[in-house]
Amino acid sequence: MKNKIINKITSNSSLFLTLVKRHFLVFFKNWVTIIFTLMVPLVILAVYALFLRPLEVDVIKEMIDTTTINIPSNIEFSNKVYALADSWMISGVLAVSCITVSINSCYLYVRDKESGVSRDFISSPVSSRLIMLSYFFFNMIVTFVINILVYIICLIYLLGYGAYMISVLDFFAIIGIILLSCLSASLLTFFICSFIKTESVLSPVVAIVSAAIGFLIGAYLPISMLPKSIAAITNFFPGTYSAGLLRNYFLQTPINQLKDAIFNANLLSDGSISSDALNFVNNLENSFTLDLNFFGQNVPSNVMVFVLFLFSGIFLVLNYLIASKNFFKIKIKKIKRIKKK
Repeated sequence: MKNKIINKITSNSSLFLTLVKRHFLVFFKNWVTIIFTLMVPLVILAVYALFLRPLEVDVIKEMIDTTTINIPSNIEFSNKVYALADSWMISGVLAVSCITVSINSCYLYVRDKESGVSRDFISSPVSSRLIMLSYFFFNMIVTFVINILVYIICLIYLLGYGAYMISVLDFFAIIGIILLSCLSASLLTFFICSFIKTESVLSPVVAIVSAAIGFLIGAYLPISMLPKSIAAITNFFPGTYSAGLLRNYFLQTPINQLKDAIFNANLLSDGSISSDALNFVNNLENSFTLDLNFFGQNVPSNVMVFVLFLFSGIFLVLNYLIASKNFFKIKIKKIKRIKKK
């Protein structure tokens, strides 16, 4: 009995790795798909740098212009302002990238369904659950690797103008958040694409998701600046919690640097900090808050992690049910064919 179980596990593992290898070989044969998948997050980053960055910086500068406190006028302080705006947007870009790269990586899965390849796989003795798991695993790996590359590019961008350097602990914590974000994003997009059977249908879905997701997860603007109806909708997207977690690690350093610079410039004769400077910093922190608001309740970072695991669990079950449904459909068809013979 034990040998049968071990042999089955070994056989399934070998089949799974063979399928995953096949997906990667097909993926790497199409260089256009690879370049396009990699370019999506980089285009978002470029759009931010060219168009959205000035808007974010203007929000901070407008707050500075309307205050009466002493503000350092050196280039070092300006870099701190840019570092805050850039860190906010980079965390949003990474959260968006996890979703957009994942749904772009589903082209192979949909293409195989359209061409009948996946149907041939399912008709074989291989379990449909194992086949779908191989597609998911391929999607997850591609999404994670590309987002790590984007993460490194973003860090180089921050270091390029001397913004700041994140700690080793934060560096690996962000990698962990990216991994969890890729997991939830891949499960979500794989569930969506399980209902899509042709590339002609997938293309507009990808376009809509790529255009809208940045606003729906509060990546491009602070959620506090969005209309109340849109802000409420953001609570039900896993990407919102990915962006929130990433901001907890990306924004701590630039906010603290900015606070220290403002407090040092507004020390009173007794060594205390002026009330105006404290109010300004509080307003700044509220505008670029690290906590999410779920219908009036603050959502701390540990709850964000739980929510991402919850979303992942829900879509894992849904994907399993779909795989089981496909499995039983094939079984019923086989039985009918046997009866006809």
